[in-house]
Amino acid sequence: MTLIECCKLIQDITRISITILESPTERAEFCSRYQFHPIQEYLLPHNIELLLEGLSSSEIISVTDLFHLKLLFFRVGSIPVVIGPFCTEFFSLNDCESLLQQLNLKIFSPSDLLAHRGQLPVSSESHQRHIIHCLFHSMEIPAPEEIREINYNEKNINTTFHDVESNISYAELVEQRYALEASLMKATEQGDVVKALESWVKLHNSVKFLNHLRLGQTLEAARISAAVTRTVIRIGAMHAGIPPVVNDHISAVSSTIIRNAHSIDEINQEHERLIREYCQTIRRKKTTGYSSLTISALYYLEHSYAQAVTVQNMANELEVSPNYLIAQFKKEVGITPLAYLNRIRMQHAAHSLAHSRVPIHEIAESVGIMDANYFVKRFKAEFQDTPSQYRAKYFQ
Repeated sequence: MTLIECCKLIQDITRISITILESPTERAEFCSRYQFHPIQEYLLPHNIELLLEGLSSSEIISVTDLFHLKLLFFRVGSIPVVIGPFCTEFFSLNDCESLLQQLNLKIFSPSDLLAHRGQLPVSSESHQRHIIHCLFHSMEIPAPEEIREINYNEKNINTTFHDVESNISYAELVEQRYALEASLMKATEQGDVVKALESWVKLHNSVKFLNHLRLGQTLEAARISAAVTRTVIRIGAMHAGIPPVVNDHISAVSSTIIRNAHSIDEINQEHERLIREYCQTIRRKKTTGYSSLTISALYYLEHSYAQAVTVQNMANELEVSPNYLIAQFKKEVGITPLAYLNRIRMQHAAHSLAHSRVPIHEIAESVGIMDANYFVKRFKAEFQDTPSQYRAKYFQ
């Protein structure tokens, strides 16, 4: 088997990402895909380049980042490869809150960190090292024996975001705000969540200071600022080719959250969530090359899985025929819309089983399946365990 074939097989079996980092483009795409906060500086392309330059073929570099995510870097011949990111332990909401307090990340919510970790597979590092040895064995190449640990939790990294300087004129602040809005729009259009978040933090501080000069920092002023920021992000997404139906839905959901917010902190958290959702959607379109119809269908399924979804209803929403929708979706994604819907439902159910003691029939209902027996059958087909067996293995 070739290296690409081996990596694909491992990924299909373990459900853990394994990425070849041979070209600068592959390395840049890897960084863009997995860096979800600016504090993860090791996932900047130039830092990955430095790490790989020092990676020998006789070692595995085991990286533990500030969010307790794990990555394993190694070389197959001259080609660098990485397994991960993955989690080696389950985190509760309290664990996430405690970690963010330690890191002094005040504008990043524990629920967002929990949700991000929930999207990543959980596995022991020793199991992944065994997978690496199996990869080398299948290619008849000597496996690396040395392990080099890099633990960013042991490094003293300043994570405080500073306000803009207040000793400049009001006109200069307004000009600065427009430049920051343009930067946020461009970063969003590129799907670059790190740059978008950085631009938003600077824009947020700039607008906060302007509001203080004019109105004071009130909840209503924050809502007005949010509407302006949402428009900037929305335009960036439009330039990126995000389908109007998806753009409208993302924007409308955010508008409702802002309208119902009870504090400025809630509004700030929604800004971050909105940026990440838009950038994730834009990166998917850029990296997959999916059509607008398929992007819209994926978004519909991923946000409606708890409802009684039918292909007919989805086709009506997207203004195409059911047969055309099924054919186009399967051509691009490789499976039918209903098969994808089932996968999404089972993934959400697995997360609930591993993180709660909610009765199985209630979990089934929460993912849109009213028949508990059918739910058990579908879950076992997806994970080779019944829901009870899965919970017994992974609940903490």
